[in-house]
Amino acid sequence: MVKGLSQADAARRFNVSRSVVQRVWDQYQSEDSVSRRHVSGRPRVTTSAEDRFLALSARRRRGTIVPQLFADHSVASGRRISATTVR
Repeated sequence: MVKGLSQADAARRFNVSRSVVQRVWDQYQSEDSVSRRHVSGRPRVTTSAEDRFLALSARRRRGTIVPQLFADHSVASGRRISATTVR
C-alpha cells in the first residue's frame, strides 16, 4: 500500500475491518478513484419536508395515534401514505 502501511495497520488506524481496507484498495487500483457507490433500495415515499412535518406533528400532539397522523398528512399534502410509513 501507499506510504508503507499494511492493510492491517490502515484498518487499525481508521478503526475499520481489514476487509473494508481491502475493498477500498481494490477499487482504487481498478478505477483510480474511490467513491461511494449508489446503494439500491426501496425509493423514498415521503420528502424530507414531509418527514419533518410528521415528526413535528407527533411532537406537538404526543397523544395522537398513527392513523390520525397519516390522515393529517394526507390533508396537508394531498397524497396518501400508509400507516407503516408514518411509524
